[in-house]
Amino acid sequence: MAVGNIACVDIGSSKISTVIANVTDRRIVDILGVGHAASRGIQKGIVLDIEDATAAIRESVDRASSNAPKVSWAVVGFSGKHINSTNPMVSVDTRRRDHLVTDLAIAQAEKKMQAVIFPEDRVKVNIVKRQYALDRVEGIKNPLGMHGFRLDLEAHIVTADFAYMENLALCLKRAGVWVTADSFVAGPLAASEAVLEFEDKQSGVIVADVGGGTTGIAVFRDSSIWHTSVLPVGGRQITNDLAVGLSIPFSAAEELKTKAGSLYPEQGLDSEVLEMLSRYSTTPEEVSYIIRARMEEILRMIVSKSPYVPHILVLTGGGAKMRGLEQFAREVVGLQVRIGSPRVLPDDSKGLVDPAYAVAVGLLLWGSNREGVNGASSGGLNNLITGVRSGLTALWNRRPRVSFGPASSSES
Repeated sequence: MAVGNIACVDIGSSKISTVIANVTDRRIVDILGVGHAASRGIQKGIVLDIEDATAAIRESVDRASSNAPKVSWAVVGFSGKHINSTNPMVSVDTRRRDHLVTDLAIAQAEKKMQAVIFPEDRVKVNIVKRQYALDRVEGIKNPLGMHGFRLDLEAHIVTADFAYMENLALCLKRAGVWVTADSFVAGPLAASEAVLEFEDKQSGVIVADVGGGTTGIAVFRDSSIWHTSVLPVGGRQITNDLAVGLSIPFSAAEELKTKAGSLYPEQGLDSEVLEMLSRYSTTPEEVSYIIRARMEEILRMIVSKSPYVPHILVLTGGGAKMRGLEQFAREVVGLQVRIGSPRVLPDDSKGLVDPAYAVAVGLLLWGSNREGVNGASSGGLNNLITGVRSGLTALWNRRPRVSFGPASSSES
């Protein structure tokens, strides 16, 4: 397991957050640095301007690392509607006379899973083992030492657009952050790691990370990940609706949403908010009406995107901080709903106990399991993620190394 200082970089559409922490055995011991910057050159999770995106990443990293010690491992969270997932199954014969499942048979199944082929423009980013089956008996978590003729392995594979991942890796490299294929984690998976309990995954749950330009979705069933995807809508669409509906500038609409936005008309507002509402010739009822229309659409899209509908919906991300959202979501989708904030943080967490930092904290938890990430543990796919794709540039195949400083020093 990883022991030491690691950094995570959450590439969002509204902000880029960097957190540096000391971790050990999937436990965050101490938060050493936090930095964030307005996201530039990235829209709905897609890199549109490499120079602007690089500058924003560098700014976030510099702010986090100004007083932090050296780090040796970076984990990067990303989003975008290009993210997709599937749950393939592969089979191998046990081949022994006694038909005993050995480490070799399990390794062969995992190797065969990594070899699953996707279209040329897609790259496998995360592979998460779901379950084994032995002679078609499903639900086996660890088949080692059991008897059977055929061993099946089912895994959850998250894929992304190849060109996007190359562009993102290039931005990180220029910003002074060296990464490899196994440095990347899809945002919905990371957020789930930070806000869910084991019982949630066991009973079935949808996690929706409502960001600025996208909403990441992760669906769990029978204790393991079942579906991962991203919707190209988020809090920015609500701001745009307010700007259009009230005929005000986008920046003014963002301020209005932040200070006066609620899913239920609020009474007893302070004089500053009342003055702002008057300045834009609107009322709490009108602001609430506009927000409710878009939020209802987002909530229904979240549920419709799930391959099955469990009883629990956990909303997280900056967009989940909208006042009244928990009650409103219950009324719209008819599920148990709660707002998910990062857990298992040390006492002095520098403001990270906030839905907006769910992905960042989840990345720290994933990164703390570096041995599993690199495939060195006995479980292989058992521990979270494996980066795969032959043919990627040399950047993706380097050993993980992080250098927070001038980009030129990273390229030596």
